[in-house]
Amino acid sequence: MVSNLLGGKAFLSQEKQNIIVLAMEGSGGGDWRSQLQPEARGRITAKILESLNKKLGADFAKGLVDLQRVSARIEGRFFSISCTQSDYLRRLSLRMLKLETEPIQLGHQQAVDQSSESKVGQYPTSMLQQQTSCDQQSLRIQVDTKLQEMPPNEHLLDQVPPRSQKKLCVDDRLSDLPDTILHHIMSLLSAQEVARTCILSKRWKELSASAPCLDICVDKFGMDRVRFSEFVAHLLLSRAPNSLHTFRLHSFAIDHASSWINRAIELKAQVLEFTEYIRWESFYLDPQLMAFASQYLKCLKLTNVTLDSNAFEPLNHACPALENLQLSQCFLEVPEICSASLKKLDIMECSLLMNLQIQTPRLVSLRFRCLQYKCSSCSRYPVITAAVTLCDLPNAENIDLSCSGRQVTFGREIQKFPMYGKLTSISLGEWCLSDKFSRLFCLLRHSPELKELTLKLEVERQDHNGEDEIRLMVGRSFSAENLKKVTICCAEGDARAAMLGNMFRANATSLKEMHIKHY
Repeated sequence: MVSNLLGGKAFLSQEKQNIIVLAMEGSGGGDWRSQLQPEARGRITAKILESLNKKLGADFAKGLVDLQRVSARIEGRFFSISCTQSDYLRRLSLRMLKLETEPIQLGHQQAVDQSSESKVGQYPTSMLQQQTSCDQQSLRIQVDTKLQEMPPNEHLLDQVPPRSQKKLCVDDRLSDLPDTILHHIMSLLSAQEVARTCILSKRWKELSASAPCLDICVDKFGMDRVRFSEFVAHLLLSRAPNSLHTFRLHSFAIDHASSWINRAIELKAQVLEFTEYIRWESFYLDPQLMAFASQYLKCLKLTNVTLDSNAFEPLNHACPALENLQLSQCFLEVPEICSASLKKLDIMECSLLMNLQIQTPRLVSLRFRCLQYKCSSCSRYPVITAAVTLCDLPNAENIDLSCSGRQVTFGREIQKFPMYGKLTSISLGEWCLSDKFSRLFCLLRHSPELKELTLKLEVERQDHNGEDEIRLMVGRSFSAENLKKVTICCAEGDARAAMLGNMFRANATSLKEMHIKHY
């Protein structure tokens, strides 16, 4: 039976297969959740705990993460989102297999790190363009020279050179630069490199404590979570008040990360980015340890986290300056996004655990994308068919709703007035063709300024009535007076693309470009 659940192959060890058999004992027909005994779920949770403990090894004993809570959340999430008992057991089996067989690797942030452009332009740069690179190189040389002279066990943040060494700084022209320029140079360094500058002089120690940007990554510590945790805690405690502009934290299975985020908010950070190790479980942002309430926070980027309504609520009502919100590979148990200040919203490859309503009147750009899998049970981020409802987006100029398999609906307001009066570019998935194209025609009717439309058709259809449905609809008229460019993305040989192209040519009087692109 276990082999059947895993697609005909016994991937797991006999011990892991036994836990599935135990879980299935006593289950019968009817509602599978009510048939699954609490004792069986407890045994499954215990086996997940064992897999997590093996993943972290000796670090488990350091108390950096409550693995019991993590394993309970994994089991509870799969229990709530699975369609059947077989689906539930399949998800759990594959997740435990992945935990035990996928190694922890260095360099995991390369796939999620922002480009260097995100670190530039946050501070005045008119004086820096010609000297930043050479200044940065000079700073590294000075720091490395000092490090070679340091005793091996002395703490980086507590070092002030003795007076006998001051003669080394006689020709130090770099230190003659204004604080603003030196802080800009520091913003291009990692937090470890910034901390090392404190050994240069007392002034550099003060500068490092007030550096406007902290970029802290567990990769820089060779995935040593204990040393990483001690460094972050000491670094945040030594910060000068009201000195933090940007806080980037890339962590790995450390519960204190919630408190560190809260500390950055207390320091009035305007840009906050948090990424949990992508090969680990999504990090639960505990509302008991942190709160996003801040009148200074402008940009928030979260990757691989679990957000519930309690943690998310302050973003809707207690962050009046928030303009940019980016959520990537997250689990969202959030009923509504209704920030009155939000201008840019990106929801990328996230799993919605409940229906979501987006009602953000100042929003200019919306991107909602999700990965598609041939087998959702095999995905780490399971495709969950929760609905997304759009309400009150009068200032939106660019919208990307190209996620397939996602039900998108509109609020009642769209029936009364052009809800997308400023919309000029939109990208849609195949969902807009359902119900006799009603959603597509509704969007076109309420987007009088629309100029570019991209339609992404699914590679594999679940039924064979798509062509017949489109053939019946091509004769229907609609208005798209300003539509100038249409792009249809589809698999090669998809006959629906040509029929849709003819439909747009017949109704969009201003159409100048029609492109059909194959995957």
